[in-house]
Amino acid sequence: MEKRFIIESRETIRYYYILLFLSLTILSACGSGRDEVEIDRDQLADTLYIQKVEDNQTREEQKAARQEEEINDELLNLIEGMEIEKGSENEIRDSMGEQETYTYSFSDEGELAAGADADFSFAVLEDGTFLLPKNGDDSGTISYQSTEKHPELLNKINHTVDISF
Repeated sequence: MEKRFIIESRETIRYYYILLFLSLTILSACGSGRDEVEIDRDQLADTLYIQKVEDNQTREEQKAARQEEEINDELLNLIEGMEIEKGSENEIRDSMGEQETYTYSFSDEGELAAGADADFSFAVLEDGTFLLPKNGDDSGTISYQSTEKHPELLNKINHTVDISF
């Protein structure tokens, strides 16, 4: 009878180890709140609209549009896979009001002027903080921010899209 008790105990312990492992796996995946930028390139418009916002205003000379596929692809390659985390929408909005901000939006001509959401948009604060949706489906909601500041990446993006404002 003693052997049966030992076998049942081993099975019970094995069961608890499996349960503990699964619980830790689930908690570690959900608990960090971190994710990566995902972009569905097939759903993007060909036109990239860029603007700089200073003091909550933008001027005509601080706007540009690019339709070169190679430039747009290079820009997307620079941000795709960036580590992001859910941020407070109020804090994100406040940050955008306090710093110069560059916005980049992929949209069909005229849709942005008509008030429609872009296919994919993101913003970069002057300190290099990237603000964006988790994916293109949430394009109108900028609720994620980069886990690190990337001021050098902002400079590289602006060089890639050939703007100097």
